[in-house]
Amino acid sequence: MKRLSQLFFTLAFILTVTPAATAFAEEEGESAGYSVAKVAPTTPQVDEASSFYDLLVKPGDEIEIQAEVTNHSSSEAKIKMGDYTTYTNSNGEINYSAPLAKKKKDKSLKIPFSDIAEIKGASAETLSPGEKKVVAMKINVPQDAPEGVILGSWYFEKEDQASSDPKKEEKKKTGINIENRFAYAMAVKLTVQNEIAAPNINLLKVSPDLNNYQKVINANVQNDQPAIISNLNFTGKVTKKGSSRALITGQLKDRKMAPNSNFNVPFFLGKEPLKAGNYTLHLKATTTDSKWEKKTWQWTKDFTITREEADKLNEEAINDSEPEPNYLIYLLIAIIGLLVILLLVVLFRKKKEK
Repeated sequence: MKRLSQLFFTLAFILTVTPAATAFAEEEGESAGYSVAKVAPTTPQVDEASSFYDLLVKPGDEIEIQAEVTNHSSSEAKIKMGDYTTYTNSNGEINYSAPLAKKKKDKSLKIPFSDIAEIKGASAETLSPGEKKVVAMKINVPQDAPEGVILGSWYFEKEDQASSDPKKEEKKKTGINIENRFAYAMAVKLTVQNEIAAPNINLLKVSPDLNNYQKVINANVQNDQPAIISNLNFTGKVTKKGSSRALITGQLKDRKMAPNSNFNVPFFLGKEPLKAGNYTLHLKATTTDSKWEKKTWQWTKDFTITREEADKLNEEAINDSEPEPNYLIYLLIAIIGLLVILLLVVLFRKKKEK
């Protein structure tokens, strides 16, 4: 019995501790090899304790911000830089680490950050091992800039220097090429004079589509003001036109929208097929952002799904997959069952001997 108990606890310990330890080791093993730190700007700041550039500006201001880049590795490092305009991604979060695509630009965005910012000097810096270097960005605030927020990011990415590695060249030839890229995206928030008095959100469009090959009804919502709107919650349902019975329900909690941007609030159908017909979306949005009093918007919008749209999307969609079984739990149950059987065998033999 004592040996069986020791065996059981040893196996349980190995099964539960080893995966966590492995994950920790892999996480610790990854290292960017360089770092980027904000240099305190001379321009007035909304919040001086902020880790990003939270600047208070006026129309016509010409300012410069700086950052210190440090190469911590034992080899030369080339760091590329970019000035990006932020946008709201498909998850309802602000994206600081990718340039704004033309098709993603909202019609209400009149002053993109990338149009008024410029990296001083070269767009890439090469640092020797252990070297520190201060880099700068110029920003020209337009004379016609309205009150509110212009939001962007200062993007840093380490370029791979091992292009002469024969193994890597061989991987390129075979079409197998895996590279690690380590990046920093430092937010640059320009508050032109003041925050706006009140936020606003519009419902632009409702349409069927695919989201990661899953059937969805998208409600495209727009923040048409120069302001960051946080603490956003969306709830809603889709009904047949003229009916109040919900065919699909959905919600998103604690979302955040970049100034003058839009994104899709999704209503997933799961395994139900899309059907042609006339429908109505009922959507409610609420923000409890501390910059303003609580604000709520409600919309009711009719839309139509054609037979061609339904057939096309149903054919291309992949139904929601079943959740993968937790094999670790099954293995533990099997081990416990085996130990119980062994214990019963031992007890039966002892009883028979007596």
